[in-house]
Amino acid sequence: MIPPARLAPLALLTALLLSACVSPAWDDHDYALKAGKTAESAVSAVRFARSVVAHRDRMTGPYAEVVLTEAVRDLSSVNDQFGGVQPPSDSSDRVRDEVLRLTERAESEVADLLIQWRRDGVKDPEAAVRELDGLASELSDFAEKHK
Repeated sequence: MIPPARLAPLALLTALLLSACVSPAWDDHDYALKAGKTAESAVSAVRFARSVVAHRDRMTGPYAEVVLTEAVRDLSSVNDQFGGVQPPSDSSDRVRDEVLRLTERAESEVADLLIQWRRDGVKDPEAAVRELDGLASELSDFAEKHK
């Protein structure tokens, strides 16, 4: 019998290895569905950020900052969760690359807007709204394609 003290490191290592891919995808179709849901979640966060920038004159600074902060957190969480899904085949790698390209771009864009907001306000609000509209559209198209 192996002493419990010697099993603890092995149990910890096993748990860490198993947690690296937290959500299985059984096949390419299942993986594409998960990618589509990831894009849908990202659209929501992008649209919240867009509403802050588009209606900046009707919002208090602290409220807008909270909404943008939550949008960044949501996008980060979406990226982290999907990153834990192991692609089942080489063809799923393309789907992974495409959705992560979009969601990481969205996270970066919203994080940049939050930084601008905290400093002196969004430099070019109209351009930011257009960029966020474009991102939301691309993410929505991706989600629709992967239903």
